[in-house]
Amino acid sequence: MPTLRKRDVEALLATYDADPVAALTAALRIVLDRPAVDYRTLVTIGPFDDERRTRLLAGDVATLDALARELNETRTLLPRP
Repeated sequence: MPTLRKRDVEALLATYDADPVAALTAALRIVLDRPAVDYRTLVTIGPFDDERRTRLLAGDVATLDALARELNETRTLLPRP
């Protein structure tokens, strides 16, 4: 799975407060290697369990924040056990 570069993480963090979904979309496009896919599709195809996927699609702030934190720390998406 592709990883975010330093500049990708910086862009995520710089734009997250203004538009979390747009910032996460840009990062997810990189880590899922789907450069032209919309947020809904990225969340649907990403390695998220059903509960997390539902919360991401609903725009749950805590879940969006957790995903941003995960992408910042790991620079990729790790499947959860």
